[in-house]
Amino acid sequence: MLLILGVAFFLGLALGMPVAFAMGVSALLALTLGDSFYPLEVLPQRMFVMVDSFPLLAIPFFILAGEIMERGGISARLIGFAHSLVGHLRGGLAHVSIVSSMIFAGISGSSVADATAVGSIMQPAMIRKGFPRGFTAAVQACAASIGPIIPPSIIMIIYGSITGVSIGQLFLAGVIPGLAIGMALMGITYLFAVRRGWQGEPWGGFAPILRSMRAALWALIAPVIIIGGIVFGVFTATEAGVVAVVYAWVIAMFVYREIGWRDLYAIILRAALVTASVMLIIAAAGIFGWLLAVERAPQDAAAAIGEFTRDPAIVMLLALLLVLLVGCFVDVTAAAIMMIPVLYPLGQQFGFDPVHYAFVLCLGFVIGGLTPPVGILLFVTMTIAQTSMRETLVFLWPFLLAILAILFALAYFPALVLFLPRLVFG
Repeated sequence: MLLILGVAFFLGLALGMPVAFAMGVSALLALTLGDSFYPLEVLPQRMFVMVDSFPLLAIPFFILAGEIMERGGISARLIGFAHSLVGHLRGGLAHVSIVSSMIFAGISGSSVADATAVGSIMQPAMIRKGFPRGFTAAVQACAASIGPIIPPSIIMIIYGSITGVSIGQLFLAGVIPGLAIGMALMGITYLFAVRRGWQGEPWGGFAPILRSMRAALWALIAPVIIIGGIVFGVFTATEAGVVAVVYAWVIAMFVYREIGWRDLYAIILRAALVTASVMLIIAAAGIFGWLLAVERAPQDAAAAIGEFTRDPAIVMLLALLLVLLVGCFVDVTAAAIMMIPVLYPLGQQFGFDPVHYAFVLCLGFVIGGLTPPVGILLFVTMTIAQTSMRETLVFLWPFLLAILAILFALAYFPALVLFLPRLVFG
């Protein structure tokens, strides 16, 4: 059965089939052609069970919150604030893109939302200033990858809902690494700017910073409310999604007055379409993962690695390499849902700290959004920039190597990840 499942899945991907359909069709073929006899009713039942999860309700709410922020002027004000802070540095607009994505990450929890909301504003501005189109796509894709790292994070919600690992602790684990990645991206951007002679925007002093901060104050408060409420137990991660939607709606409609009642239909419709595509992947991964589980694929994988080595450092390396390899071919969300049931038991077997291990895997899944041929973040930002993969890859590799270096540093120095969770939760 596992052979049929694997061959059908990768054949579907090779033929250009969407990931959700590739998983669903391969599961159907495994059920009908495999040597284990399960009723076909298992297919819809396991798909339904997978999405019938209270923590997963956070996903549509955070997606809707991101849509409201994009249409309601919140994203533009956050970008204006970032521009006043770092726009004067060499390569200024690229720094603004990175800092804007870091701030927006504290609200949306989605890399695709970050890439769309910030990229649709910043990439055309960078192109008009003479930045290469491939560079704008590369830097915005890498900046958007911070979205699921700095809390809140949809991918961490998925991991916690599947394994039971504390979502609140996972959120806190992402703060320091997210900031580190942002600083690394800014450092590489500065080196590009020096080498190519890119200048920054004129420095306007502290007055523009104060004005832009005042304009973006309500937007800047949102991450504090969302993250603080989760950490201090005021509401759960799912309830935080509702809070984010209500807060964004009130600010966009009644404070900034950028949207009206008529705009809500289009906003909700777009959020529903994005949510449907994500939930379809999750549902299809439900039956796919269940077949892997009943055929003991996680246990067999853990046993195989255990026979190969008993060194935890090598086990961590193998787990990360597997995640990065899968990420080259499978969408981030689908890769996470497929691989978590396989890798989670491995972490338990070798005694890894569950929060540290979970965060490192989540970061590995996120990096998959940057790696061709399936890297969805690249396709989003390349579409905005109207550029090619070849032109983008020229600029992508330095950023990607820096993120990978941080990934492996975090993997082998757990204190960098666990400092804040232990400080708050003990």
